[in-house]
Amino acid sequence: MEDVAILITADGSAGLLRGLVERLSSGGITTTVVDELPVAVELSNRAAVPPCILVDLRDTAGGEIEDAQLAAQAIRRVVSALPHTSPVAVLAGSNVALAIACIRAGAGDVIDLEVEGTAAARVVVHRIWERQRGRTLEAEALASQRSMIEELLRDLIRTERRTIEAEDKLAAQNRRSSGEHVISDMRPPAVLLVEHDRDVADELADLLEAAGIATFAYVTGEEALREAGTLASTNGLDLALVAAQLPGMDGLETIRRLRDRVPGLAAFLITSVIEAELAANAADLGVVGFVQKPLADLQEVVDRLAQLAHESLTRTREQAYLQRIKERHERVLARYRALPREQ
Repeated sequence: MEDVAILITADGSAGLLRGLVERLSSGGITTTVVDELPVAVELSNRAAVPPCILVDLRDTAGGEIEDAQLAAQAIRRVVSALPHTSPVAVLAGSNVALAIACIRAGAGDVIDLEVEGTAAARVVVHRIWERQRGRTLEAEALASQRSMIEELLRDLIRTERRTIEAEDKLAAQNRRSSGEHVISDMRPPAVLLVEHDRDVADELADLLEAAGIATFAYVTGEEALREAGTLASTNGLDLALVAAQLPGMDGLETIRRLRDRVPGLAAFLITSVIEAELAANAADLGVVGFVQKPLADLQEVVDRLAQLAHESLTRTREQAYLQRIKERHERVLARYRALPREQ
């Protein structure tokens, strides 16, 4: 593979720069001259291996501290635009301080047009190009390895999921035969409804049940809290639908305490007025949304709640599967996490 370089200069390849390009070319290094960094970025991104970037800094080579800062800024711009390259600063008659400033800014090396001979310039460019080629090959190998492991993990998850489902069914059969109560993995979504208006609660519960959602209705937060833990362990809960205004404990406090018993339980508030303070407190609590009274379109409300309950149940199942798979294959996952990520 032929070494490739890009020279960024505002003055074109004349004088000393022309000599540099010719010397590199005689050594088998193809050099493209561009006048702007964006052009160099475009050409570099097209290359299989990032070219060695030569940056003409002769306008800043006066040796004063201000010039060193300008040179360092130019190098940092190149490194920022092309993070996989180590640019070479091209100077003429520069002092040590200026060269050091470039190296500290991220330059891979320095070529002094008034000092370097043909062989030395070729060595610098070839060394930087080879370093970048090595990084490219390493990154490609790493990407291939990561892709292979990710495909393995996907297959592992599919296989383990089937295995876990079979194990759960067998365990459930054994528990049933011994008289234990078992929550079916294929249970319908379940909603906990807390609404002090019994007529509204009954109508919502009937419609949710008709939509295939198991619904447990209560008229106070205290009553719901007494039953929530038992419901979660014996049936499972996926969504709470709670009136904001309740006798005794209010809706937000009810949701807060429900989550102590059922962590992560998704929740909706039923309210006649969505005040700014209520909305802010609900957002802090992570309430999913509001159902506003009067309930103008009950079927639309039920459809939305049913969808969210199904989504919550699906997330719960997926999290349970992934947690069990993680526990079984922690060593494989630890090795995957240890792989370096692309910068």
